[in-house]
Amino acid sequence: MRTSWTTDRRVVAAGMAATIVVGFAAAAVADTLRLPDVPVAEGWGPGDGLSRWVLGTADPAALVTAAAAVPGVVNAQPLFDGTVLVATESADPTGLSAIPGVLSVEPSVSGELFVDPTDPYWSTYGWNLENTGSNFYNQSGIRDADLDATAGWASTLGAGEVVAVLDSGYDLDHPDMAGALWSNPAEPCGTADVDGNGLAGDCNGWDFTRNAPITDATDSGSHGVSVSGVIAARAGNGIGSAGVAPGVTIMPLVIGTGDRVDMNLGAQAIHYAVDHGATVINASWGGPSTSAALTSAVAYAGSRGVLVVAAAGNDSANRDAVPMYPASLPDPAIISVASSSAADTLSSFSAWGATSVDLAAPGTLVFTTWYDGGYRLVSGTSIAAPEVAAAVAMYRSLMPTATAAELKQALLADVDPVPALAGRSVTGGRLSLDGLAALGSQQVGWTFTGMTGSPGALTPSLTSSTNLPAGDYTAVLGLGMRLGGQVYAVSGQPLVVDGSTRTTDDTGTVAVPLGARGPGSGTLVLAPSTTLTEGRYVLTVQLLQDGAPLGRASAAPLTVATAPTPTTAPTTGAGPTSAPTTGASPTGAAPTG
Repeated sequence: MRTSWTTDRRVVAAGMAATIVVGFAAAAVADTLRLPDVPVAEGWGPGDGLSRWVLGTADPAALVTAAAAVPGVVNAQPLFDGTVLVATESADPTGLSAIPGVLSVEPSVSGELFVDPTDPYWSTYGWNLENTGSNFYNQSGIRDADLDATAGWASTLGAGEVVAVLDSGYDLDHPDMAGALWSNPAEPCGTADVDGNGLAGDCNGWDFTRNAPITDATDSGSHGVSVSGVIAARAGNGIGSAGVAPGVTIMPLVIGTGDRVDMNLGAQAIHYAVDHGATVINASWGGPSTSAALTSAVAYAGSRGVLVVAAAGNDSANRDAVPMYPASLPDPAIISVASSSAADTLSSFSAWGATSVDLAAPGTLVFTTWYDGGYRLVSGTSIAAPEVAAAVAMYRSLMPTATAAELKQALLADVDPVPALAGRSVTGGRLSLDGLAALGSQQVGWTFTGMTGSPGALTPSLTSSTNLPAGDYTAVLGLGMRLGGQVYAVSGQPLVVDGSTRTTDDTGTVAVPLGARGPGSGTLVLAPSTTLTEGRYVLTVQLLQDGAPLGRASAAPLTVATAPTPTTAPTTGAGPTSAPTTGASPTGAAPTG
């Protein structure tokens, strides 16, 4: 019993056909499994311990043969540019210049494996984001039956977009959701109704069931907590896994508790979300009948360019014949979502409809957040729908002037056609984020040069690969050093950028303000100077636009080694000491576990 409700409200709710079930017949709860103990990954296995060097030569084929016969050389192979790469058991390259045919000796540029995200559960349970063929639980699966999340993240994380989650609760202090909570710019937390909307203290959303500000969820709010985590769990923070759009913020609007929500409160929350700047609205609930209020609210959202993503239902029914609302509303602002499995089949519980369901998204045993600060594996179209809502937010971040219809068309045009889903939805496909690359105004790649040198002062150069949108920019530079197969942060290291000296903090990073840039202002060039001793380092860069990450971090190895003493006469025409290196920019390579 919701004891905070008035008697009149309880009576009205009891008589309404508009009262509906969260997750549809509690299937999401029935399929929720307590997560087994999983150890945190500690690195990606030992390296081979070899040193690698690039040898300049006029006769690559002959040099490969000659180098392979030298003691300590493990292997030698020709490279496409006419040089030869040699792997040796010794870190001392002095003897390599004595090999017949060698004209120059340079340390090879090596790349660290920066798996995205670095969160420990990614490689075991992250099949919905990037399916490796083995990272799912208690079901069969196939590689690439996923959202192609890393391909989408290369263009945008959804930063600046707001997803309104109309559900049962939100975990205000879940560590994997730090920074994801929406803040009302017109209403500070407190008891005063500053913005005049009649809701005093709606600084982070509103609990319409209590008619009071949002509070931390208990077990009765676990459904909403899980839905929010699917959308916005933070990537790369070293805990949990990641949401589909790990840069968005969540506007939590509570419209029920346990496994039930109220449809009129849902309509009220839709109006609130639209009026307070939500990018997209997620509705992971439904019932067999609608109300005039809900129908009107969805139309209002559409008129303001806001899409409503609705779960199709967990009753295995054909929505063409058996409607469920709001998913079955004919309003073009609705996107109706079925659930797919790790094997790219329709989930056994999922509703479907050749003309009434738009697409499917992963929804079988998906890893997500729980109200107690932990995680669970959850199934349901309640989980598939927020993945689509997250995708809508990502599309909106790259299509800020698009209408709701244009946004919906772009998202549905990008689905991956799946044979098992043919005839089960309008598109016959599963959600994919691949299409974001074509819109990728927020994709930022970097070219690194000057990445090898002798001990002492070095000035590598970093050049962005694209013209940047208008905004106030900051570059976060990072320096790490590889020791014993691990990369450690280099703290207390002075970096001189544009004449100003800044020192890396305990995480090995330093923020460099770049100031405001107008549209079409061209690429960025950063040239940090520092003094380093001999070793193998990693240089990283993350660009912030108006304080939010723009794209993801890029990285490249920085090798500092004493040049070998040549034993042959100097020659002309040797290549540069440091070839341009393209940083490990997030271009969609899936982690391999």
